[in-house]
Amino acid sequence: MPEIVKTMKLQIYTDDNINTLFDGLTKCYSSACSEISRYVFDNDFILNYMQLQAQLYYDIRKKYSLKSQMTISALKTVTARYKTVKEQLYQNPYKYKDENNNYQYINKTLEWLQKPICFSRPQADLVRNRDYSFVGNGKQISINTLDKRVKVSFAVPKYFNQYFDGSWSFGTAKLVLLKGKWYLHIPMTKTVTDT
Repeated sequence: MPEIVKTMKLQIYTDDNINTLFDGLTKCYSSACSEISRYVFDNDFILNYMQLQAQLYYDIRKKYSLKSQMTISALKTVTARYKTVKEQLYQNPYKYKDENNNYQYINKTLEWLQKPICFSRPQADLVRNRDYSFVGNGKQISINTLDKRVKVSFAVPKYFNQYFDGSWSFGTAKLVLLKGKWYLHIPMTKTVTDT
């Protein structure tokens, strides 16, 4: 059966204390992703996150004080980004004219990259029911930080109300800061029947 996939962007309400916690979390997460990316770049583009987990999990978790699930999410974030770039490179081959004035094509691979992918924007991927969950009859979101879980209220525009009817599944969310406000970008899926 086909699925509908949408992303809900919820603005969450914070105070100075929560801002500090979110800022610390997203900066550590992005730094961890950049370090993992350097490792992938320097080690023949290992894109199997289980292989990376065996090599990096304990060092990354300890160095950045990430919780277990967030460490695994960072590994998955990096491998997913490299796989996306790999596909983009493949879809745009290098084109040149040969000595007979005919076009020749060379498929691009990750080896064409001159430096590792950098994760400079502070953000964090949060797994549903591990790193974030809806609490208080769906009126608040409980979010894991490096120090503790915090509960925040959020704004639900009227057109998002339909996604809380129980027919949609929420996936791994991305915590981001945009123009001084915190948002949780949550992918949602719904299975639909063919008619």
